[in-house]
Amino acid sequence: MAKRLPNVRIDGFAIDTSSVPPSQSLPPKVTIRRVQSYTSDLAQNGQPAYDIIRISNLAVSIEDNDPGSVVKNAMAMLKPGGYIQWDELDTARYGIVKSNPTHSASRLQALLKFVHEHDNTLSPRGWIDSLPDILARYGLQVQAGHHRYRLPFAYANIENDNCFKDFEELSYRLVEPGDGKKLRQLMAAAKEDCDQLGQMVTADLVVVVGRKETNAFCASTKELTLKELRPCVRYETISALRDQSSQTS
Repeated sequence: MAKRLPNVRIDGFAIDTSSVPPSQSLPPKVTIRRVQSYTSDLAQNGQPAYDIIRISNLAVSIEDNDPGSVVKNAMAMLKPGGYIQWDELDTARYGIVKSNPTHSASRLQALLKFVHEHDNTLSPRGWIDSLPDILARYGLQVQAGHHRYRLPFAYANIENDNCFKDFEELSYRLVEPGDGKKLRQLMAAAKEDCDQLGQMVTADLVVVVGRKETNAFCASTKELTLKELRPCVRYETISALRDQSSQTS
């Protein structure tokens, strides 16, 4: 994106930056900074500085099942006429995609049932379904409300790899004796079916776009929001973009 949009500055904010490339490898107008919280003044200047703010996969960081403080903070950083795009994986609703509908997915279903019963981070997150209303409550005009995307089977290798890594991490966090071993056994059986029968475990990606009110309509910002910000389904981050075409680099 930085190469296609040379006049745009991109600032990224993440609590965990362990998977972020070295700063020396980033394009000149891209920065990624580690933060302690998504509810603080990320821009550190108290001024609305950004044309577009994209929020991605913050579910595990949302306190009390209420993302309002994150939206409020993002609104303070957003220029009038700017856009917020929120992408969230609804992992409380893991689903199965089969290359052949006639094949049984019982072993994958058993795995997902165990995961949901033992992973308290996957408890139902009603706020995901209410994101359009939450954005509207904080003064955003909802432009694209609650679109759900289920990845096609072409993404099976990537999605299975990501999901099974998450499940393996969970297996070593479980405290009850035998639960971790049981989960890894279920994983081995389900992985066999994924590989041999062509099955994929994935979660819906929910996308909501809202616009901060202004008297001036910014068509270029709308086009950038809807066409350039491809969903990134795996990483927890806030990305903020500002157009610097009329500013000194």
